[in-house]
Amino acid sequence: MTKPAHSNKQEQQSRITGLYIFLGRNMLRVGILLALVAGGIIAFIIQIQGTNHRQADREAAKPESSSNDRQEARYNSPECAADPHCRMLKRIWKEGGTSQEAIRKNILAADKTVTYEQLQEDAARYEGTPWAFEGKIIDIIGQDNRGIGDYILADVIIGEDAGKQLSVKGDFATDIAENDYVYVVGYITGTSHPRLGPTSLKYKGKVPTLSARALLKPSEAREFLSGLGTN
Repeated sequence: MTKPAHSNKQEQQSRITGLYIFLGRNMLRVGILLALVAGGIIAFIIQIQGTNHRQADREAAKPESSSNDRQEARYNSPECAADPHCRMLKRIWKEGGTSQEAIRKNILAADKTVTYEQLQEDAARYEGTPWAFEGKIIDIIGQDNRGIGDYILADVIIGEDAGKQLSVKGDFATDIAENDYVYVVGYITGTSHPRLGPTSLKYKGKVPTLSARALLKPSEAREFLSGLGTN
């Protein structure tokens, strides 16, 4: 049998009245309970913040690992000693990297008697020989300019001669792009690899490699060469 509506209303009012009476009689206990709950929440928040601050302090106290530190660790590794490219890049790094003075000295030391044909025939014979040439980038294999671990790996031809191709690698950032003309400065790595891609069908022989100190834009190269009195 369904209870009358006024009976349900009386029951609800009775429950509310009972709750008020309970709270009134136990106000102190309820207050203490709420205070404990609130205190626990505040303590938890303070603990979390303290942990975050300590973590931040530890991170700030750590010595910052610079790009130079990473390069030094890489160049001093056994793997680098066994890799001709890395050995030459280490030499470039120790000599001043891409500084203006280091580039100037590299250009002055470049051996103009070494020909491309000699490099194709016996690249290992010329390992470590300073070299420089004007050319054009035909393909960028890999590149990173984010400030950490910067490098460039590109195929470059001498002048406009697609038959005279070198694989060039440098540990520096550059905005050079494919089809750009460049003046390449560095050291002959002493290695070579089979020619790949469409040119392999037309041009025979291996592709010599060069470890680059710099890939200068034409305007930069002219400024360097005019200052050196070099053609």
